[in-house]
Amino acid sequence: MRKSLLLISVFLLNSVLLLSSDEDKTLFPIFKEEAIKRGYELPKPYGINFIFVNMKQNVDINSLNLTGNLSVGKLNLGELSNFISVKSTTAKTSNTNTLVKADLWVFPFLNLYGVFGKTKGNSSAIVDINLLNKPFLKNYNFTLKYEGITYGAGAVIAGGYKNFFSVVDFNYTTTKLDIIDGNISALIISPKFGYNFDFHNTRNSFWIGAMYQNISQTLKGDINNVITFPKNIRVPNGKFEVKESTSSPWNPSIGFRTEINKSLEFTSELSFGKRKSIIFSFGYRM
Repeated sequence: MRKSLLLISVFLLNSVLLLSSDEDKTLFPIFKEEAIKRGYELPKPYGINFIFVNMKQNVDINSLNLTGNLSVGKLNLGELSNFISVKSTTAKTSNTNTLVKADLWVFPFLNLYGVFGKTKGNSSAIVDINLLNKPFLKNYNFTLKYEGITYGAGAVIAGGYKNFFSVVDFNYTTTKLDIIDGNISALIISPKFGYNFDFHNTRNSFWIGAMYQNISQTLKGDINNVITFPKNIRVPNGKFEVKESTSSPWNPSIGFRTEINKSLEFTSELSFGKRKSIIFSFGYRM
């Protein structure tokens, strides 16, 4: 998987460099002449961005299943789920994403992009565990640590009037986990409304908006890696499966972007409320 993503990144970068070798002859964005005649100032069509995201939020636990054989001493009691029960409804997740994004303004109002990179995080739930119908662990911190490769695609629809602008960003990503079994899929929709302004020979943008995020993640692994059983209790082939989804789909956000020059730009965005995130992006346009 990592070798494939590396090849994809090299291909995308080479493609962008080749396409941008002569900006005046480039096809993109289509209808750029008409947009320029109407007074719109367009960004350079091709871009590479390096993005850092840190996000914390609550998620709902849709199911938490345990399987395997339970042994007490030399006695094999059979299927684990008949003797152990786990109660929990919510968990807290914390994720860090390091991504590369390649994008293209196909039309003055439409940008398409692809992203890939690495995700590292953890999911922590407070659970009550009953064993043989008796309390075994109460308020137990059931923590799963994971990391994996993230890839996906998205689109931005943009419009504006004078210095005011509005954009809607759609993207879908998948993370293949490599420490524990499972995957994370995320659909994100971000509408924004903002204002462009000049300051000390720089072009800047400020916006307010919202983020809709629908995350579905399935985490699987060995029970013995997350629960410490007494010495006389063994679950040699015990497995867990946790399915989680977003608790609060919407949250507000604010952001700022500055053009260091026509090619270099820096973006930051802060989301708050029940989901908290901070995003930094450094981009190069060609």
